[in-house]
Amino acid sequence: MRMKRLSFAVALCALAACSAASVADNVTVVEVSLTPPEASVEAGRTIALIARPTDGNGDLITNRPVVWSSNNRDVATVSTVGVVSARNAGTARIAASVDGQSAVANITVTEREVASVQVTPLVVSVRVNRSVALQARALDAQGGELSTRSVSWSSSDPAVATINAQGLVTGLTPGAATITATSGGRSGQAAVTVTPEPVASVTVSPASDTLAVGTERELSAVVRDADGVLLTDRSVAWSVSDPNVASISSVGVVTALAPGTVTAVALSEGRVGQANIVVLQRLADAIILTPSSSTVEVGATVQLLAQVTDPNGNLLTGRTITFSSSDAAVASVSSQGLVSARAPGVARITALSDGKTAVTTITVIAVPVAEVSVSPGSTSVIVGDTRALAVEARSASGIVLVGRPTTWISGAPSIATVNASGVVSAVAPGTAIIVATVGGVSGSATVQVEPRSVAQITITPASPEIAVGAQQQLQATVRDAQGSVLAGRNITWTTSNESVVFVGSTGLIVGIGAGSATITATSEGVSASTTVVVR
Repeated sequence: MRMKRLSFAVALCALAACSAASVADNVTVVEVSLTPPEASVEAGRTIALIARPTDGNGDLITNRPVVWSSNNRDVATVSTVGVVSARNAGTARIAASVDGQSAVANITVTEREVASVQVTPLVVSVRVNRSVALQARALDAQGGELSTRSVSWSSSDPAVATINAQGLVTGLTPGAATITATSGGRSGQAAVTVTPEPVASVTVSPASDTLAVGTERELSAVVRDADGVLLTDRSVAWSVSDPNVASISSVGVVTALAPGTVTAVALSEGRVGQANIVVLQRLADAIILTPSSSTVEVGATVQLLAQVTDPNGNLLTGRTITFSSSDAAVASVSSQGLVSARAPGVARITALSDGKTAVTTITVIAVPVAEVSVSPGSTSVIVGDTRALAVEARSASGIVLVGRPTTWISGAPSIATVNASGVVSAVAPGTAIIVATVGGVSGSATVQVEPRSVAQITITPASPEIAVGAQQQLQATVRDAQGSVLAGRNITWTTSNESVVFVGSTGLIVGIGAGSATITATSEGVSASTTVVVR
């Protein structure tokens, strides 16, 4: 039956001079099928779908365009030829439509499996208490990076090296550890070697000392790294420059053998610390420090004299004497015992020799104030304004004394006041004496307070009209340049024509005769006028 319909259609087409293609175009798509109808694809992969449009007899129609679409492009997209690109884990429905007929394939996108984990660098060295960063990359079977996969880190020996969630390795103690990065059930490793921090400095204390023949003194060596961190686990080798003068044990105990000078050396990892040891036949028994106390003004100096004596009171010369101050901000002392007074207060100066000490008390007092001056010495200020005054205190030798507290006072606070910083505020016209006192000595300045100048006058009411024989009170408002009203100012009233308008001293006007006249108010040389009409 189908062949008959097709032959009939061909015959009709031949009669109408149409092509065989036109016959095919007239075939109706009845159904569309997709192969495969469902599929599971790893993210990043592709799969080709095949769309089969068929007519009512199930025959394939090959010359019709197929329209492809995805209902979830974040999960999977589809090209114009049916190639599906898996993007992110999830599900998507891919539709193929031909002449209004459609078919749908269900696509499940799965995450790519982790095939390996690559850790870089593979071998790393880190010092104790230092850190270094490792990187881990999760890769699929084709070597593609899976950048969104989480990575967990672990250390084979956390006592040697730890690692945080960001891959930062921190060395704790010398040794070796294996760092493992795990993702998706796969692991990668890096070998970490933790090395000790190298010695940067060796300090021997005391740095100098004096011993009598036959006595001992234990020295200590402090070993630090470049950051100043104390290294307690390092070995130290001790030696002396002259074994005939003194010997030293493996733990730093010096034994004085004969008078002389010797250098004790502490060696650790190539770094050296030293101490100078003076071996004497006799040791000091006492130090006499002169003066035993002293009072000094700031800026002055005093020379101390230290005498070292033996148990019999005999003076021992050539002995090393070390001076120190309990408060160098108050009084400092040089290596020769010269004390410099720096700030008021009390400091104890100590002299040390052969383990013996003597102390003198230095009391530092401020330099007395001899003169106080205030500038400017005289000034004028307009009522309501301010003016800053400056004070200068000097010693008897003319040295300017800074940092001294100043007390300010006004002799006439109803005319001018002054604050703790020396800022004068003008209150009312007149003269005020401002006094500044520093260290019991006073200086003063004269402040003349001037009234504010009249800048403008306003007459109200403006341009009044009155009848003959009538009267009206005019008001004159006086203001300064800032527009502030100036009360209590003297005002003079005048009229241009007394036969028309009479004006009194208070601004009261009286109509005398018909006409107009100009009324003027004047204060301190400033005038204002208004025209009065008399009817």
